[in-house]
Amino acid sequence: MNRTLRATLLSLLVVALPGVALAQNATAKKVTLDLNGVAPAAAFKAVADAIGVTVTVDAAVTEPVDITVRNVSAKTALNAVCESIGCQWTLTGKTLVVKPEAAVKVGVVMRGEGGVTVDKTKAKARAQVVLAAFKQKLPSDMNFENAPLDVVNTRLSEALNMNVQLTCKDATVQTLTMDFSDRTLQEALKSLGEQEVGPNAAWRLTIGPQSGDTQTPTIAIMVGPKTVKKPVTKR
Repeated sequence: MNRTLRATLLSLLVVALPGVALAQNATAKKVTLDLNGVAPAAAFKAVADAIGVTVTVDAAVTEPVDITVRNVSAKTALNAVCESIGCQWTLTGKTLVVKPEAAVKVGVVMRGEGGVTVDKTKAKARAQVVLAAFKQKLPSDMNFENAPLDVVNTRLSEALNMNVQLTCKDATVQTLTMDFSDRTLQEALKSLGEQEVGPNAAWRLTIGPQSGDTQTPTIAIMVGPKTVKKPVTKR
């Protein structure tokens, strides 16, 4: 066994401690991780083996895992790993699935109406007004069940007093089922990005001024995968 392989194996230490009861949920089992530069597929497989489940890791999850946790629940360990490398996990039956984390990407698009030139200095200041809308809590009656997107857009526009347009990259997706009630728009969009409605179901939301306002810019939001490495140590 060469030195590099031996170092990798030594760094991948997972100890599963016995559960309190046989019926205990797999993610409640105690584990210890001491991982240093370990490939995510190997890291999640180690946890899966320790709690007796199988695992599938999306090929887009590539960031090496650097984390130390001792005698914590598998759920805490999985959350810590995902938090550190920007991914998300689900456990259905006996299968652990790991995918890239959905994230909200925000860009400012300067668009004047009718060819009007936008004062960028003023527009950037006005953009803060639009950005604040993402932190505004939505009303308690924003639960959508198979609602047409134009209805969703109208409700969001009325609630935020701005022009809101939500569209899906998959043109066949024309309705939305999700509860936005009592959540900020930012929180709602993050959850929306995590929904699996189709292979091309990336979402785009634009929010901007009402008709006639030529100085406030439009904010474009894309909801899609992101991988961010962030070292985490929990004890």
